[in-house]
Amino acid sequence: MPLRAYFFILFLIFTASGASMAMLYFYMDPTTAPMMGFSLMSMGGFLATSSALSLILFFVKKIYYRGDVNLTTIHASIRQAILLSVGGILMIALYSFHIYEPRLIVTVWLTLGCIEVMAQAIE
Repeated sequence: MPLRAYFFILFLIFTASGASMAMLYFYMDPTTAPMMGFSLMSMGGFLATSSALSLILFFVKKIYYRGDVNLTTIHASIRQAILLSVGGILMIALYSFHIYEPRLIVTVWLTLGCIEVMAQAIE
């Protein structure tokens, strides 16, 4: 699959999830189904941030490697964006439950870093 197809699909995911988040925010009554609204908003936020972050990471890597990128670079960017989005959502969840434990935060990020290192070793 060419890189343009990846960019188009990631852009479609970003616009669709961003639009669904906006519609949920403006048109859903939070008193009727708060858990459903929160889960749908979280899913949309995850998809929007991971797709946008993967494009940003890819173009930063393209600048860093001076244009010498291939298909594995976009795969790595998508994987890293997903891990960063999961880490961000976990930080928001910990903050919303008033858990301010620095060792837990470091453990979460170290675990996600180890998962990335294992994925790079497999690749």
